[in-house]
Amino acid sequence: MGSTVSGRLVIGLDSGGAKTAGALCDERGRVLAQARDVGAAIVGLPTPHFYAVAEAALAGLCRDAGVALDRVDRVAIGLSGVDYPDEQAEQHRLVAERLGLGGRLDLVNDGLVALWGVSDTTKTALMQHGSGITTAYRTAPGQETIYDSLDIAQVYDLRRAAFAQTARMIDGRARVTGLRDRVLAHCGVTADRFAEWAFRDPAARARRFAVAGVVFDAWREGDPAARVMVERAAADYVLSMRAMGDRIDGSFDAAFGGGVITRGGRAFQDLIGDLMAWEVPAARMVDIRLPPELGAVVLAGHGCGLDARTLFADLAALETAS
Repeated sequence: MGSTVSGRLVIGLDSGGAKTAGALCDERGRVLAQARDVGAAIVGLPTPHFYAVAEAALAGLCRDAGVALDRVDRVAIGLSGVDYPDEQAEQHRLVAERLGLGGRLDLVNDGLVALWGVSDTTKTALMQHGSGITTAYRTAPGQETIYDSLDIAQVYDLRRAAFAQTARMIDGRARVTGLRDRVLAHCGVTADRFAEWAFRDPAARARRFAVAGVVFDAWREGDPAARVMVERAAADYVLSMRAMGDRIDGSFDAAFGGGVITRGGRAFQDLIGDLMAWEVPAARMVDIRLPPELGAVVLAGHGCGLDARTLFADLAALETAS
């Protein structure tokens, strides 16, 4: 495959349970191709499904950019399931061999490519709550750490809390507020069927994952039960950030993102910011600048000797312009 593209080329992939996204960029941060597919998270060793998704993404990116894969200097893949140190060497070996990347591969937990997309500062931390939990921090470029990739400590989840509190309002263990009827309407179920529906109906999981907006709407309108949940969520997010900050020497950039958090809008970010100013004064709150697949591009650039801060700035400028 011929190409007129010059300079170093890098690919970033981000793959979790819900989706896979990728980008192929040149050394000036120009996005030459993008890809999107279903999720391909793994547990343990890579699966045939992961390989099929990853191979299709790489082939599509190279085709659309008009380059061969062996022309790409480095590929960084953030993958859900790259969690345990005793598995990572074999995961890396198998993926590099199957994809034909040899020593050109960076394979890391997907939380780390999300972290690379936060900020171009040396010290950074990320608290992200979406379909899953991402907590990660960096003390220096190349010194990134996942804080609790398995969420074994269970960050407070207002979606789960909303279902539990609705059940308590129904059975008399909690004072009824307007939140109960909002949640029931969101779920499309009556109070007398809620408990059974929540356990048995296949649609219940999706409704629970989407209930954060209901809670935040009730909070904005002054619902007392929603206020307790939102304040507890903010406090627990800040607690995670404080714990990561204790591992970072000095000031750092801190970002909060993911679908659950972003549904709270600017008012929720302001609530978190007020708590951060008190609990984590060394942190400077920032917005997440790049999506995870472009964070993976920055990681790949760092791995092949490009200046990561310059590449980040170039990509961020293009994101802002678009």
